Amino acid sequence: MEYLQKCFYKSTGWQEENIFPNITSSSQSILDFQIPNGCKLDISSKTTDYSASSFTLSNYNVINGSLAYLYSSLPLNNTVGTKNISLQEAISGFKVLEPIYKEETMDNFKKFGNRNLLLYGRMYFPGSALESMVIKQLSPQTQLLIKSISNPNIAKNGTMIIYLQSNTPKFSREFVYSTNEALMGFRCLFNFGNTNNSKSEYQNSSAIIPKLDNSMVSIGTEVWYAAMTMSPGFSTAFRYSTKSTSTGKPLTMTLACNPILGQMSSTYTIKTSVASTFSSKYDFNLYSYSSNLSLGFELYNNSKRKSDSNDYDIMKSSETLHEKSLLFTPDDKSTPTVISSHHHYPSDHSHIDSHSQPHQKETVISAFQNLVNESEFNSVVRVSTSLSDKMLKLLWEGRFKDFLVSAGTRISINEFTHQPEFNKFGISFSYAN
Repeated sequence: MEYLQKCFYKSTGWQEENIFPNITSSSQSILDFQIPNGCKLDISSKTTDYSASSFTLSNYNVINGSLAYLYSSLPLNNTVGTKNISLQEAISGFKVLEPIYKEETMDNFKKFGNRNLLLYGRMYFPGSALESMVIKQLSPQTQLLIKSISNPNIAKNGTMIIYLQSNTPKFSREFVYSTNEALMGFRCLFNFGNTNNSKSEYQNSSAIIPKLDNSMVSIGTEVWYAAMTMSPGFSTAFRYSTKSTSTGKPLTMTLACNPILGQMSSTYTIKTSVASTFSSKYDFNLYSYSSNLSLGFELYNNSKRKSDSNDYDIMKSSETLHEKSLLFTPDDKSTPTVISSHHHYPSDHSHIDSHSQPHQKETVISAFQNLVNESEFNSVVRVSTSLSDKMLKLLWEGRFKDFLVSAGTRISINEFTHQPEFNKFGISFSYAN
């Protein structure tokens, strides 16, 4: 169902990475990934272009499950089942930040008007817990999001959270209200750098992209106040995202601070190759002087090009791309470029036609991103560790027949015996058509 929600956002032109809660999403996907609990089976089906259903069954401690339904006023024609979906789309990983184009959201709004609506509901069993979500687009850049939970085991038998969100190329803002403790909040994010309003202006610009256009700086903050307990909250964050002009590899750095709690956190995430990503995180508390270093990486394997049935070595192609990045154009030797070949690299159809002009030049950034997009992976391994917590997390995600499988474990050191122990293990099977 989360995948269908992302497809709905793509149809409406909504940018998830342009809101404050997702400012550290790239590092979180590498360092703080979730490990399945016990054994879980998830079966989903898109009955029509506008509706879908999902059934989940798990045996964590006790046998339980859920039944969910989703309705979209927009046809979800951009969805793919687990048999054909790309592994990079199915799982959350490193996010390559791209400029937001105002004309795309305007076109979607003109096409569907203000009928953009998503309804979602889930019922858990055994028990009587319910959850629901409503997404209503009010304008090309404004939407209303309502989430609610009904559960007799929580205070007042449930809670509701209301988000009023605005998302533009230059900034985004959210007004949040929760019935739990009458919590009110405001979150905003401002972007500096390549936030062109017109996609055509960006594509028609010089093929040699300036360094400023490869970078984006985002600064955001959030303010909270719980009226019932009279408790305030405040935090701020900074994100710098860029792409190397010599190798084309993207990287993201973030710095977050909560002055009330004295907590500071910095992250560094880089796509080291087409098939691998590395991330690090350092936490420090100004009041207690406690610190922690977290390291993690993900590694994809068994790749092949979508446009070619023959297998090829993705790592070797990436090294060749780096070597060819040392070549320079005769008319402008200030920025490295590579020679695009139809037999070795995926073509960038927005700039060249590989059949008629197989030796046209394209930027290293474009060539690297095309190589990532044209790669098909069968599995991915994620590893994360924390020095202060003395634990190691392992996760494998891949395919088995028409299923997407996720299996992982967490290993920690017993503080009394100082022996490693497996304190969590789980496996999950997902199928969708």
